[in-house]
Amino acid sequence: MSPNHRSLWVKRILSLGVIALLFVVLCVGLSVFVTRSLTNGSAGWRNDMSEGHQWLHEALELTAQERAAIDSFEGQYHQERDELTREFDARIANLRQILVESDEYVPAVDRAIHRIHEVHGQLQELSIQHYYDMLSVLPPKKQDKLRELAVQALSQPE
Repeated sequence: MSPNHRSLWVKRILSLGVIALLFVVLCVGLSVFVTRSLTNGSAGWRNDMSEGHQWLHEALELTAQERAAIDSFEGQYHQERDELTREFDARIANLRQILVESDEYVPAVDRAIHRIHEVHGQLQELSIQHYYDMLSVLPPKKQDKLRELAVQALSQPE
């Protein structure tokens, strides 16, 4: 192999390496963008949920007895919500991977979206069950306040 031919071969290898590196950077950037777009910054949302839950307890002006009654099932609720949230994140990651790997709308996108909706529905169902659990331990006036707050929350798009 002549020196000129070897030099040309090295340049081609380096060019391919640079192109591959740029592709990886592009994929990572796209992945971050899609994740933030699809989850609307879900980490911040999760932080708001715990603060929002504390706000709800304060808005209802819970007594120590009411707080204790709610605390009896609150831990289980948070544990289940955390498990579903991890599953939601995993399914978002799966869709993200499909979007990065596919140049067209493929059946896997539909399946991934459906799987995300399943977990999202389970999260909604869990929250609504928690709402009813809270109603069951509150006195009538605080039940009315909780209903009012729930209706307002459902009227607000996220």
